[in-house]
Amino acid sequence: MELFLIGLGVIMGILTSYTDIKTGFIEDKHVFPIAGIGILYYLYYGIAIKHDVFYAFSGLIGLAIGFLLGYLLYLMGGWASGDVVILMGYSALFPYASSYAKIVPPYAIRYPLHGITLLFNSILAVFPFIFFYSLAVLVIRRKTAQLKGIFIDKWLKPFELALWISAAFVILRIVGKAIPPQFGVLIWAIAIVILAKLQKVGDVVGLMLFAYGAFKTPEIVYSYLKLAATFYTFKVFFSLVKVLREEVLTKKVSANELKEWDILGEWIYEKDGKIYRDRESSFDKVIRALKTLNLNALRVEYDKLIASPTAEGLRKEDIETLKALVNEGKLEDEFVVRNAMPFAPALFLGFLISVFYGDLFWWLVLKSSGL
Repeated sequence: MELFLIGLGVIMGILTSYTDIKTGFIEDKHVFPIAGIGILYYLYYGIAIKHDVFYAFSGLIGLAIGFLLGYLLYLMGGWASGDVVILMGYSALFPYASSYAKIVPPYAIRYPLHGITLLFNSILAVFPFIFFYSLAVLVIRRKTAQLKGIFIDKWLKPFELALWISAAFVILRIVGKAIPPQFGVLIWAIAIVILAKLQKVGDVVGLMLFAYGAFKTPEIVYSYLKLAATFYTFKVFFSLVKVLREEVLTKKVSANELKEWDILGEWIYEKDGKIYRDRESSFDKVIRALKTLNLNALRVEYDKLIASPTAEGLRKEDIETLKALVNEGKLEDEFVVRNAMPFAPALFLGFLISVFYGDLFWWLVLKSSGL
């Protein structure tokens, strides 16, 4: 039966990839009927065969997990609604890890959280493409400053973070048996926070603790280097994503160049009788909200919304409104438009990797831990 579910996933992947590349849209009829078969299968198998109610509803739970993960990316402006629907479909077909998978995280075995694996695999699978494509665009456009920034900007941070984590482990070893085991993780986390808050002083203390740990256990140096390399890789990845958003996936056009279904890269709204525009990306808003612990940072306050960066794009009436505002001199004739990037093929590739190999992110975690 699992091969049948894989077959359904392959059919869905081919159909959604084709329509996404050709038209830029995902048709619900290519996803929901297949997802429905998966939900009915787990419902029947859980009740009639396993007599496990939780397992019986795992297809529905997987569908919900896929929606929550996809909707988060939708809010961040990275996905269209069709991408969310595809992740929901795959998560409903395989709420748990496949029996063919070799690298499986514990949460995908015990709980219907395989949607996390599907999402990470889809992102990591296209990382090489994003990497070389972004570099090629920067080289062709001679954006040398941005090119250097990918590798150089804040390059010490990954090594600093790895130092704090390693030093916290040394503290944990020092206190050792003096504390109950259940408080170990808490002490470790508190130590990292304190070292981070101390900044330069924390770095000095961290270096001293690390030197002591390396003297007692030389293997800690190798673990530190792997951890730092992993963090640096993520730093490069997020730098590439930023460059991709700002330099590759956006362009500036005039009002007359706007087309129906164009996705704006800015908010245009009216407040207190004046027209404003906000070009801060949804991704940056989320990061700022997390840093400040202020959910209001996610919101754009307005009296009337004129146009926004919804993944469904501009309507004809939106374009006419923007043209009128430009003609009236209330709005500058320059609009940021996002170039749509089909993500259905990446999700399909992530699905195949998840089913036949396993979790790429978990593999990175195991490798960075020396396992």
